[in-house]
Amino acid sequence: MYSPPRYFLLIALAVPLLSCAAESNGTGSGDASDYIKSRDNCDSLRGDIPEPDPADPDNLSRVISDINKYCKGTDQKLKQLKEKYSGNERIVKLLSTYEENIEADMSF
Repeated sequence: MYSPPRYFLLIALAVPLLSCAAESNGTGSGDASDYIKSRDNCDSLRGDIPEPDPADPDNLSRVISDINKYCKGTDQKLKQLKEKYSGNERIVKLLSTYEENIEADMSF
């Protein structure tokens, strides 16, 4: 009876871990990747501001709190990352998809 080499099990277990690491947004840099995740959350929240609801008066406050959490400082961070990665066309292209001055529009 044929039995696969023992290292086959090790490879089978390692492949999902490697694919998860490669599955990120492709920036290859932790700070740009973290920014993109946070900024995507920010933009999603900015697009989903609910109307005040008498049945759940705290909902609007929670959303505004989350917007402040994810959006505060993003304008400055975007500028810093664009400068830091100015030589990396792929990262600059990803960062260029974001609006540069969103905090001025947040009058919450």
